[in-house]
Amino acid sequence: MDCDEPLQQSKKRFTQNSGSHSPKRAMAELRHSSSIGARSSSSPMKRDEDSSPLISDTQSDDDARGRHVHKDRGDRSFCSYFHSLCPFLNEDVRVSTQSSRISLFLLVFVVLVASISIFSVVRRLNTPYLCRKDGIVLHCPQVKESPSLWENPLSATTSWKPCAERRDGGLSDVPPENETNGYIFIHAEGGLNQQRIAICNAVAVAKIMNATLILPVLKQDQIWKDKTNFEDIFDVDHFIDYLKDDVRIVRDIPEWFTDKTELFTSIRRTVKNIPKYAPAQFYIDNVLPRVKEKKIMALKPFVDRLGYDNVPSEINRLRCRVNYHALKFLPEIEQMADLLAARMRNRTGGSNPYMALHLRFEKGMVGLSFCDFVATREEKASMAEYRKKEWPRRYKNGSHLWQLALQKRKEGRCPLEPGEVAVILRAMGYPKETQIYVASGQVYGGQNRMAPLRNMFPNLVTKQELATKEELDKFRKHVTSLAALDFLVCLKSDVFVMTHGGNFAKLIIGARRYMGHRQKSIKPDKGLMSKSFGDPYMGWATFAEDKFKPEGLEQICLEWRPMRRLTLEMEELGGEKVQAVEHASLPPRGWNSYDSFCWTVSEEEFLQSAETISKKLLPHGYEYVVVDYLWYRRKVPGAYVDSLGFDVIDKWGRMIPDPVRWPSSKGGKGFSEVAKKVHSMGLKFGIHVMRGISTQAVNANTPILDTTKGIAYEEGGKKWTAKDIGIKERACAWMSHGFMSVNTKSGAGRAFLRSLYEQYAEWGVDFVKHDCVFGDDLDVNEISFVSEVLKELDRPILYSLSPGTSVTPAMAKAVSGLVNMYRITGDDWDTWRDVASHFDVTRDFSTSNMVGAKGLLGKSWPDLDMLPLGWLTDPGSNNGPHRKCNLNFYEQRTQMTLWSMAKSPLMYGGDVRNLDEATLSLITNPTLLEINQFSSNNMEFPYITSTTSSKEGDTNTKRKCLSDKTLEVQVLGLTSCADTKAVGWSAEAVEQDSEQICWKLNLGNKHQTPPFCLYKRESRLTSDEDITDEQQYQGKLHLLANHRTGFCLHASPKRKITSKEYKRGSFSPCKRDANQMWELHQNGTLTNSYSGLCATVKSDEAKSNSAGVRSWIATGRKGEVYVAFFNLNPVKTVISAKMSDLAKALPGANLNDGSCKYKEVWSGKDYGIANHSISMAVETHGPALFVLNCVSSL
Repeated sequence: MDCDEPLQQSKKRFTQNSGSHSPKRAMAELRHSSSIGARSSSSPMKRDEDSSPLISDTQSDDDARGRHVHKDRGDRSFCSYFHSLCPFLNEDVRVSTQSSRISLFLLVFVVLVASISIFSVVRRLNTPYLCRKDGIVLHCPQVKESPSLWENPLSATTSWKPCAERRDGGLSDVPPENETNGYIFIHAEGGLNQQRIAICNAVAVAKIMNATLILPVLKQDQIWKDKTNFEDIFDVDHFIDYLKDDVRIVRDIPEWFTDKTELFTSIRRTVKNIPKYAPAQFYIDNVLPRVKEKKIMALKPFVDRLGYDNVPSEINRLRCRVNYHALKFLPEIEQMADLLAARMRNRTGGSNPYMALHLRFEKGMVGLSFCDFVATREEKASMAEYRKKEWPRRYKNGSHLWQLALQKRKEGRCPLEPGEVAVILRAMGYPKETQIYVASGQVYGGQNRMAPLRNMFPNLVTKQELATKEELDKFRKHVTSLAALDFLVCLKSDVFVMTHGGNFAKLIIGARRYMGHRQKSIKPDKGLMSKSFGDPYMGWATFAEDKFKPEGLEQICLEWRPMRRLTLEMEELGGEKVQAVEHASLPPRGWNSYDSFCWTVSEEEFLQSAETISKKLLPHGYEYVVVDYLWYRRKVPGAYVDSLGFDVIDKWGRMIPDPVRWPSSKGGKGFSEVAKKVHSMGLKFGIHVMRGISTQAVNANTPILDTTKGIAYEEGGKKWTAKDIGIKERACAWMSHGFMSVNTKSGAGRAFLRSLYEQYAEWGVDFVKHDCVFGDDLDVNEISFVSEVLKELDRPILYSLSPGTSVTPAMAKAVSGLVNMYRITGDDWDTWRDVASHFDVTRDFSTSNMVGAKGLLGKSWPDLDMLPLGWLTDPGSNNGPHRKCNLNFYEQRTQMTLWSMAKSPLMYGGDVRNLDEATLSLITNPTLLEINQFSSNNMEFPYITSTTSSKEGDTNTKRKCLSDKTLEVQVLGLTSCADTKAVGWSAEAVEQDSEQICWKLNLGNKHQTPPFCLYKRESRLTSDEDITDEQQYQGKLHLLANHRTGFCLHASPKRKITSKEYKRGSFSPCKRDANQMWELHQNGTLTNSYSGLCATVKSDEAKSNSAGVRSWIATGRKGEVYVAFFNLNPVKTVISAKMSDLAKALPGANLNDGSCKYKEVWSGKDYGIANHSISMAVETHGPALFVLNCVSSL
């Protein structure tokens, strides 16, 4: 079919009635190049939406219900295909017998294939998931991104082309000014894209009537409330010049028309009775005579006042030229959009595709839809009040709305929620790393509503995050300018996704079709999706494969829960906030600056590191980049870890980045610019913070910020300051000059902490490492309050605690539900004793079921500290990375294997700018990362034997797993006062006026040692000591090693090195320090005033920790079994485990003799069948890691 053929009769009539003007041939419309008959209908609702270059928003939000996502197909009906396949079913009796037989054979073949397909589907539906379910989380194999995700299907691209060019050889058919039939004037109402449609229609109507068009006025909309002129958005000169051969357009009302107000107000000058989607002939018969009579007329209202299929095809071609060529945005808007699109393509450091998502979930849209959504009871009540106020006629008494909402959802007329969009995109195969540009208004529900989408697709950005405030300020005076930026960035995207109706999305899809379907557009079938989301029995595999079937799609790792079931579960919780995606659902991974830079890292060094991580480690799940401590300290002579007076604080006593080391923080920006750059790399940004308030702020007596009012905090007629909330006697034990606790019982103390974390959220922080609040430094009150603040923030922030000196499971249970990560050891450095000292504590936490337990808005993970590998600095150093890791390669493997088997968070500490291949391959080993993230039943396995040889090789010694105990030494430790191990202290008189506090509980050691005793003395206040609350320390004790000395027991160690954690306690000159104050209780516990922990005495097993053999086991998500051997001995050792013992430890793993094949990861050796045992000679301080794949005997 040629573009000139359609509607010839209409063209003749059009020519006869439009005066002296004789329109030329052919203007553009999108057409299919194969023969498709022209359609003509008086109602736009009866046509195929894809045939129109402009699509009005007044149609149903899902006018293609019942079809799948991609619908660009021809008009040939199913019946015609069926009859062509089976001609013997036709009514035509002349069909030959031979043809009937062939067709019958084809029909039988189709039925057979269908039967096989149905059988395979039923079989798959009855097959257990390949994914492993953990609560609401499915752990499934990774998905390799398919190229088809970013390419449009060829069937939709080969036969479409634009044909909007003029067909008249370039000669103008616009009559002279004195021959025009008159002037028409319109108000373009609504938002930017509705105005765009009105402008296209106005040019078309002017052409139909051979009239002159006065430049349309963009009328202020009651929703947009934006006063914008045509020339504020569009290039007027280009608009008039491009259309000069089609329609005469003038900038303003002619000068001869003196009463311009009459055009806006007079009924005589207005045509008001134009029906929606009026045909061209209506204008010829009803509007043109009035224009000729009055010479100038206003047409209003003018929303959707011209049809599509009931006008000549050349008029639709003209509309195409107006929309896709004449309406050009101002150069500055085009340039800014190009810049934003370029930034989207370069977010990963190279050229990457990006997706644009038009999210229609603003409060107004949610309310107007009258659909039901996942929400708390309070949110639903609030929405009901909003609807009742805004749409009282539709709301009535609200009793009918539930059934209406269900019906609309079934019909696909409800906006997709962000969580639903995330599920759909993941089901189609788009990976977590997909770069997504979001074009949206203010999403109803804020960050809580966006959390599922943002967690599944963390590389989610808006124009505000891509551009600086200064870059966008010049566009903010017109809301339509900002909408134009979104329009162009979406238009340039590799994939565009619409989630609901609206002119914006429809115009984008229309433009992409017009440009030849080179770019992919996705319109989900919401009716079909509603059935899937509401099916409580549909598994992820069924949903992903049956509903989408993308090329090469495998099962995907996803936090999955049917949306309707989620609604019910939220209601059952009585209005409590529930997020669809958990915080820290898997052990977090990332990089921390401490091991390589100590406290001296600069902005330049940090961003260089982040860029390297985004390229080398982000693909392996390392997504957090964390600035460790003292980012606020000026790097000048005299400044060191525990120095005083070198920190940068704001007027409210809050720490802010040193502007010399962090120049982008100048002007009160804090870390916001750094965070923005980190986010642009696809990473998440974290910072280290200390307990309470800084000593420097207390000495300066800064006011406290009340963030609810934006002024200094006042209570009881008093303005509170830092000195009112700082507790000097509770200074951080290992940074006594730096920070102290705050009084969380006072409103001012809580206000100060709230102001800190609200500021971090404003900066764009995603991760907070809170130091000197755990282990020996435990401060449950501060942890609890900070956790509550983080729950209330709009921005999700992962909460980590440090350090972990002396931590026990009993102690951790008090805080694990408040956080997402918590250290369970002191600082780990690159010494073998540090590595070896982790085995006991990891065993204790795994047997206590603390790994992956409930945490802050998700899960919590015991943290074994950073991985000090690669290029490092020294503890407490003022220098950056300058040396290699001291661990040999076997010891590094041991550390990485233990961290993975224990499911510890993996935070790399070395200088990533100098990351060698050996270290890179170690920390990205796929088997270790798989174990770390997705294994289960992780535990220490004690049933192993070991064999060592003397140097001469003639003596063998066999022994059970752990080495013999050496002489046990009594050492002081701290634990939760609820722990039974804390009970065992008593007081006894020894001399006149002397009394001892002794630990007399039987330690169970082979070599009996005297009781652990200390002399007690009532604490006394000296004149030069400043105590915040003296009364709370009345009756507390000082404990001395000797009653004649002036040195008192200090509970918290100055050093936090893991391997030196246990000792008899440190002694320092007696003073009113909470760390030196103790209270003996009648139940036999001895409580420390600094941490609230209780003292206990344990046996020093440091020697046994650093020698012997250990083993860990775990099961994989595919049924495989992982077995790790660790040789802690100073000599090469053969380690063995019996299959029967493994089967007892993992009864569901099918570990039968002769049923398992196994390989060793580090050597790559395939051992074949494991008959009775597995065994290997393991290098000194090295590991062996086996993967067993077993076949069920059933």
